[in-house]
Formats: sequence, C-alpha cells, structure tokens
Amino acid sequence: MRSSLVRAAAFGCLLAVLVSCGSALPRAAAPPAERESDAERAQVAARIAEVSAIAGRVTGATAVSAMTEPVVEVKAALPALDNTAMSHVWQSLNNCGPAAVVMALSTMGIGESQEVARLALRGPDQNRGMGPAPVDPWVKERFGIRSMSRNSGTNELMKKLLSNGFAPMVTQWMQDPWVSRISHWRTVRGYDDERGVFYVNDSMLGRGVPLPYDWFANNWQPFSYRYMVLYRPEDEPRLRTIIGDDWSDSRNRRNFYERARAEAPAHNSSAAWLTLGEAAYQYGECAEAVGAFEKGIALGSPTGVFTMRSSYPNALRALGRHTDADAAAGRLVNLTPNIVAAAAPTTDQRILDVVVQRQYDTWFASIAEERKPQR
Repeated sequence: MRSSLVRAAAFGCLLAVLVSCGSALPRAAAPPAERESDAERAQVAARIAEVSAIAGRVTGATAVSAMTEPVVEVKAALPALDNTAMSHVWQSLNNCGPAAVVMALSTMGIGESQEVARLALRGPDQNRGMGPAPVDPWVKERFGIRSMSRNSGTNELMKKLLSNGFAPMVTQWMQDPWVSRISHWRTVRGYDDERGVFYVNDSMLGRGVPLPYDWFANNWQPFSYRYMVLYRPEDEPRLRTIIGDDWSDSRNRRNFYERARAEAPAHNSSAAWLTLGEAAYQYGECAEAVGAFEKGIALGSPTGVFTMRSSYPNALRALGRHTDADAAAGRLVNLTPNIVAAAAPTTDQRILDVVVQRQYDTWFASIAEERKPQR
C-alpha cells in the first residue's frame, strides 16, 4: 500500500512540475535567441494538458485504491501441506480445463458437474480448448465468486497461495513433451519442501500426483507460467497482497517480459525462446517477439504451444509483414492437433494499451528532462 501511495504521489508531483513548466522553481533568464516563442509554449502546454487529463484519472484511481485498501494478514508459506479434501474427477474428452475448475470449486464447498462446466466454459464443440476468460463471468453469475489469471507464476507463489487457502490451477505439459505434447490444466492441492514436490489433482493422471519442483517449472514455462485462482470477493484483498505487483495487468506484462528476456539466453532452449516470443508480443515488442519465436522454432518443435497460433502471426502483422503473417498462420493451423484453441482477437486491445502507456511514460520522462531548471 505504501509503495502505491509513493508512486501516486511521485506521479502527481511530476504532473505538477510539467503543468507549471518549472515556474515554481528559480530559473535564470534565457538569452532572447533561446527563449521559447508563445506558440511553442502554447503547444507544449496543450500537449501536457492532454496527457495530464488521461494520467490524472490513473493517478487519482491509484491514490484512492491505495488509501482504501485494507491491511490484510498473509501467512508465510508452510514447509508442507496437502488439501486432501479436494475432489478428483476424471475428465471427459478434451475437458481438462472445466475439470480443473470443478476440482478447485470443491475446495470452496461447491459441487458442480464437469459437463455443466464444459458447456459453459468450452461450449458444445468437443474439440475446443478452454482459456481463462470465460471462467470469471461464469463463476460470478453462478456462485457469486470470482476468478483471476495471470502469466509469470512461480513455484514460490503457488506455495504461498496454497498456504493461504487458495487452490491454483496451472497450464503445463500433461507429460514430458518428448512423451506427448499435450497442453493440460491441472489443479494444485499441496506441496512438500522436504520431498521437493507439488501434489496435483490431475483429471488424466489421478489424485494427489507428485510433480518434482523442477519438472513443474520446466513444463510450465512453454505456457507462459499461466495460473488461475478462484476466490470469494471478501478474500480479494488477501489475494491481491499475495499476487502483489502482478495484480496489475500492465505490470504483469512488463514483469513477465523482463523475466522471459533473462531466461531465454540463460536456458537457450526452444521453450525459453518461444516463451520470450509470447512475453514480448504481450508487451507490444513485436519485432523482438518475431525474432524470439523464430529462434524457438529453429531450436525445437512448437507443436502444442497453442498461444503461438495467434501471437506469432499477429506480431508479423503489426510489423506490416502481412504475407509472412498469412504464411505463418497457415503453417500453425495444426499446431495443436485435434484441439481448436480458444478464439483470440486479431488485435489485442490490452497490448495496444500497454504500448500507448509506455509511449506516454517515455514522453513524460523526456518532457521532465527538457523542463529541468537551467543552471
């Protein structure tokens, strides 16, 4: 909360300096030839006013949120736990996503049929997969609870969520990718630091399946370390505190991008470079995304990494490479055999918003530098 207040206050101060154009600070008079014309000053003032109107809304919302956010207690991760009360269901055809949701619901005392969940979350098409997007509106309307999902999860975050009563779901390879390249939702129910394993209820592999920590992380990476959490509205402050900076979608994209940029050259694997491609695309760095995707493809097979089906062609289109984009889309049409990926928009408005915000941030920084008092 304090960091949010500091950021809001700092941003407000910057706006004040920009709007006043440094008038509150002593400044030596510039020689006549260096003085800004009235037209130039008016143009700068108009640009500042325009962006300040947008930024002011963000700053105000941040300050109000920071002032009203309740103080909550978050438990430290335990050395081990196992939620044995979590139900287990064997999935129907291609139904790992709804089955995982049903198992997570059981930890909240809610019983539901995976068939009901399937029709709500995947529709009647048996070949369609499930993304996180339809889960929140469905659980909100049906049960009065909420769902959130983010990328860039970590093993430590999963432990903290479990220790505080949440049952996270993750997207990973169902088995080692050299055995079968099938993307798969599973629900995490516990872990044991001494054994170095997570316990998951898996709709294909069984109840309480132990997955070693390294295996868990390595087979999570190709799917952007994506996780999803169901929660009751009254538990949102605690969940927000646990998730931290990544609760903000834009900051989560930035954090994921920075993490993937560090991991790709360090791991130098197909999975790491494909993950950087996705992270860069989600952050609006389309040229870097294309390069990373192509390096990942050169190092290994992208089969099963379903997000590439839209991200790679869309990154090419953003660069004006429409012929290449159409060719890539054609090559990737069978990227996930027998599974139709959840529909994705041709242009993701959230990515555009991140790019615009980053441009505004850069512009603000340049203006602040320009308006510094002259010595």
